[in-house]
Amino acid sequence: MKLKVLIGLLILSLGFSCKGKEEEQVKQENPTEANTNLSSIQLANYSDENWQNGVGLNFNMLLVDFSKEKMDLISKGTELLLPSGQKVKYIGYEKVDNYIHIQLGDEKPTKYQSAIEYPNEITIK
Repeated sequence: MKLKVLIGLLILSLGFSCKGKEEEQVKQENPTEANTNLSSIQLANYSDENWQNGVGLNFNMLLVDFSKEKMDLISKGTELLLPSGQKVKYIGYEKVDNYIHIQLGDEKPTKYQSAIEYPNEITIK
């Protein structure tokens, strides 16, 4: 009788330990966005008479698709590090509809358009 009870407890403990491993594996396979370390952004894939791939043609602005994470990141930084190695300071930002406008100083963003436009990754510093 004692042997049957011990075997039953052993089987139960193995069952619970396997379940915990499955849950852990699912968490590792599906990381949430909150767990990712966001330090770079892409400009919006948007073009019209005022924008080309997120670069302002008539404004000293850049256009980024809105998300809370991107807004938080942009609010903590002061400059953009381009893939070309150039650094570009920004003086402000604002949410407009489903976009974030990043306002640059006196520099025209078309000056470094090929290095900053969508789909390039821009690091916020």
